[in-house]
Amino acid sequence: MTSGGKLLTGRVKGRDGLAAALQEVLDAYAKLSEEARRPKAVEGDIKPQLPPPDGGLVLTIYDRPLGRSSTGQYRHPEGEDCGGFRTHAPHGQRCSLWLTKEECEALVPATPAKGQTRKVSATLAKRIWLYGLMPQTLWVVEEMWKPDSVKAGELDVTVEEVSAQSVRMRVHGSVLLTSPGALHTWPDRKFIKNLENRYDARLEGVIVYDRTKAKITRWDMAVLGDYSGRWFAGNNGWKEATAESPMPLGFAFEIDETAYTLPPERRRPRSFMHAYTFKEREAFYWDPDKWLDDWKKRQPK
Repeated sequence: MTSGGKLLTGRVKGRDGLAAALQEVLDAYAKLSEEARRPKAVEGDIKPQLPPPDGGLVLTIYDRPLGRSSTGQYRHPEGEDCGGFRTHAPHGQRCSLWLTKEECEALVPATPAKGQTRKVSATLAKRIWLYGLMPQTLWVVEEMWKPDSVKAGELDVTVEEVSAQSVRMRVHGSVLLTSPGALHTWPDRKFIKNLENRYDARLEGVIVYDRTKAKITRWDMAVLGDYSGRWFAGNNGWKEATAESPMPLGFAFEIDETAYTLPPERRRPRSFMHAYTFKEREAFYWDPDKWLDDWKKRQPK
């Protein structure tokens, strides 16, 4: 949709359908006159994206169900049906997590030495687990982990290499998340049964601290585990992955290099949890224990 209100369309077809469709839209937009591109009037206030924390980090997170098709492939070359594992969403769904300067600094030992291992703070670990491992692909923002969903978990950083220029650390751990859910039909949403959403996973990655720049310049982390519970199969509606036949679910983390360089109008938006769930409760985003305490007060007696 142009700012002037004209709908531009592109057709998705074949393996490169999305890219070709977007190019069709761009080509159509380029043919419009300058007058047709601009709105006749602008209503409301301009609300640029908020800046991330000074000296902190923004991690981009991608999630993807990794179910195989009947032929043993994760996804067919031309994007045909692959057992209903969201092949119409051709790439991992993107989310983000903001880290403060203090959280980043606490990960790096003051006098690093190879082999040193330290615990990631409980607050940051919970933020990564509860807010970073929300499977957008599976739940389509209809569900989320509850504040008491962390049933077990550990997250450590171990120094692997130290030089005058940098400190390379391994980040590693595991987590078990569970929360109640409900399976219903699609699209009429008729209740079928209650069930438990469960994710049992391991975390493994690399963090690099640049000693000259005094900041973390690399955070590449993968999370892989078994998911059981309800998940959304697009046009096939809501499905259940069982404990006997769980769905492999993966997440990938990386630093968003643009978060501190782009102007406000071009920044990527905050995560759904940050911008909407905690819109009026910002403190809960930075401290999950405050979220948990508030949640407990609201539970029926």
